[in-house]
Order: sequence, then C-alpha cells, then structure tokens
Amino acid sequence: MRMAMPLIAAQLLQMGNGLCDSLVAGRLGREALAASGIGASLWFFSSLLCIGLMAGLSPILSALIGQRRRAEIGHFFRQGLWLAITVGVGAMVLVLSILYLLPYSGIQPELLPLMRQYLLGAVGSLPAFAVVMACRNVCEATGVTRPVLLVTTLGLLINIAGNLTLGLGWLGFPRLGLAGIGLTTTLVMFCMAAALLMLLHRHDFKRYQLFSGFDRPDAVRIKQILHLSVPIFFTLLFEAGLFIATMVQMGILGTLEAGSHLIAISVTSFCYMLPLGLSFALTARVGRIHGRLEEIAANSSEQRQEKLKALQLEALKLRICSGLLLTLLMALATSILILLLRLPVTRLYTPDVELQVFASRLMLYAALFQLSDAAQVSLLGMLRGLQDTRLPMLINAFSYWVVAFALGYFSAHHLGFGADGLWAGLICGLTVAALLLAYRLHSQVSKIALSRTA
Repeated sequence: MRMAMPLIAAQLLQMGNGLCDSLVAGRLGREALAASGIGASLWFFSSLLCIGLMAGLSPILSALIGQRRRAEIGHFFRQGLWLAITVGVGAMVLVLSILYLLPYSGIQPELLPLMRQYLLGAVGSLPAFAVVMACRNVCEATGVTRPVLLVTTLGLLINIAGNLTLGLGWLGFPRLGLAGIGLTTTLVMFCMAAALLMLLHRHDFKRYQLFSGFDRPDAVRIKQILHLSVPIFFTLLFEAGLFIATMVQMGILGTLEAGSHLIAISVTSFCYMLPLGLSFALTARVGRIHGRLEEIAANSSEQRQEKLKALQLEALKLRICSGLLLTLLMALATSILILLLRLPVTRLYTPDVELQVFASRLMLYAALFQLSDAAQVSLLGMLRGLQDTRLPMLINAFSYWVVAFALGYFSAHHLGFGADGLWAGLICGLTVAALLLAYRLHSQVSKIALSRTA
C-alpha cells in the first residue's frame, strides 16, 4: 500500500486534468465542449501507444532489482528513453493522420475546425508523455512512487493555470480557446517530463546509475522491452475499443441510454483508479520475486537453491494473496459507495429526473461491475510481474469481444434488453476475464513450484 497509494492518488489527479479541460471548454460554448471531448478521446486513443509500449519497462526493471543486477537498470532505462521518443513521435504521426481523415468521419462540420485547433495544440505533448511513462515505470519498479504523485500534482496545477490563461484569456493573456487548452496539455507534459527526470537524479535512485553514461540505441534491449510491451498495448487497445464500442451502441439505443451510460461509466472509471494504481505496485512486487527466483536458479548450489526457492515461493504466494485481498476490499468499498450514493451522484450530473432515474439503475450494474473489473486488472498486474503478457492478451481479447461485446450486442438488440443488456455483457466479459486470468496465474505459480521440486 505504501507503493500503491501515491500511484492511486496520481491516477485520480490525472483524471482531474480531463475534468479541468472539460470545465474550461464548457465556458467556451456547447460546440467547444463537444469538440474537446471528441478531441481528448482521440488524443487518449493515440496515447495508448505510449502507455502500452512503455509498460514492459517496469517488470524488466523489477526483475533486475530482484536479480541484484543494478548495473543493468540504467542501461535499460536509457534504452527506454530512446523507445519513448520513437513511440511518442509515432503517436504524433497517428494524431496527424487522424486529423487528415476527420473530414471523412461524418462528424458535424462545425466541430471539425475546433477539434483541429485542440489536436494541433496537444499533438506535441505525446513524445513528452512517453518520456513521463518511461520515468514512471522506473518509480514503480524501484518502489519509490512519491515522485509520481508530486509531478502529477504539479501537472494539474500547471493545467489549471494554463487553461485559465491561454484557454479563457485571464490575466491579459490572449484568449486562444481550444488551441490554448491543447497547448496547455503540451506544456504540462513537457514540465512533468522535465520534473521527473530531475527527481530521478535524487539520492533514492543513485544506486541504479540511471544517468551514468550515454547509450546508443540497443536493438537487443529495446526488443526485450517490446517483447513484453506489445501484448500489453494490444490488451489496452482491446479494452479501450470495447468501451468505445459500448458507448456507440448506447448512442444507437437513444439519448437517454447514452447520457445515463456516460454518468455510470464515469463513476466506474473513477473507482477503477484504485485497483489500477494497486496493480502497478503488484507488478513491481511480484516482478522482484520473479527476478530473485531467476537469480537463485543461476547462482546458487543445488542444496541452497532448494531452500531459497521455497522461501521465495512462499513470498510470491503471500504477495499474490495480499494483493487479491486488498483488491477485494477496494472493490467492496467502491461497490457499497456506489449503491449508497448513486442517486446523489446522478443529481450532480443532471437536473433531468428521467435521466437521474435511468442512470441510477445502471449504477446498480456499476456496483456489481467493480468486483470483476478490479480483479482482472490486479491479476493482469501480477502476471506482468511474472513477465507473462501474451496469453493474458489473448484471454482479454476473447473475454472482451467474444463474450462481453457479442453477448451485450445480442442482449441489447436482439433480446430487447437495451442498455441493461450491454451492461450485463460487460459484467459477464470481465468476470470471464478475471476467472481465466486467475487460472493462468495459478498455473504459472504451480509451474514455478514444480520447477523447484523437479
């Protein structure tokens, strides 16, 4: 929890950036609010490249710490920075390609210039965002997570100031509208990247020699990172695609369903930050044990191996059980809060009584949704710590699209259950994912135990 709490708080503050952008865009008008919402979704979609393709760094660094190969950590981090710059530029190209295709998308013509303003301002943030993700992975792997919280807090403060000055023209600054909000996003990311790089020079990180030299791009190390990162990226893509597809289906059903779903899924997304932050810590904790087991197998005598492996196997099981227990407690707490506060929360979003009633009904599903959603993200985190990402990717692809989407679509459109059917599909899909991931984790731990007794 010491590792996870700053990460959880940072995730919640990161959501505050999106809220700030929406509030300021709302002051610019209805069209600006709609354009910023769509533009932010497109930016987030492109940023998945940065999030996913950098995510393999944490389990690799955690394993190196467990193996006591600290000299290697700096080399991998510097290769991670090369990869981050490359991935960030790739994400920029993706955004610019989307901009080129926007006129053919069917979006209302009056929104297109506003979206273009926002995205042209925000596109430069992606390389810096990728560097932020590389630095964040170092903090997660080493267990020194407070810098992530400090820098995210700094980013939120800069975002508020930038949106008010560049977006709304306060304090005599030019009123740039959505272009100002986009430019603020770029400013925030560059400031966060610079601050994190400075904090990684602190004494807490000196032992890892992060900046001990200059390394040219190393294809072997970058390939090792991508070996874990590419499946993680596709896992994120499958998940994001599922929720976007569900939102589209709600829009087909009607404005009442779409508005109610937006309220329920916003509350769920906020609650999801708790197990998500915990999963990052679990990746690092399990990753260290994984590295320690590999170090024991390579450098110990047979008799000593048996004893040390038994101890580390028990430590691995303890971390898994503790992680699952914390996940369950978090999910139960958020489920109870949603059940108790669903009506007051819906009133905060809208004065429309019909929308409040329908949204509060969907939030009953959101309360149940917490258990399977929290379980699957924590299990994914622990499997990443064991450097197992390919089969979990396939499990999630099956669970999200073959189960969740197909079942939800059939229930909503062919059985006539509407929004209830789509939410039931989501719950079933995430439950299947959690069960299959739990089985995969059990089999991986059993394999480690068998290798000890072989």
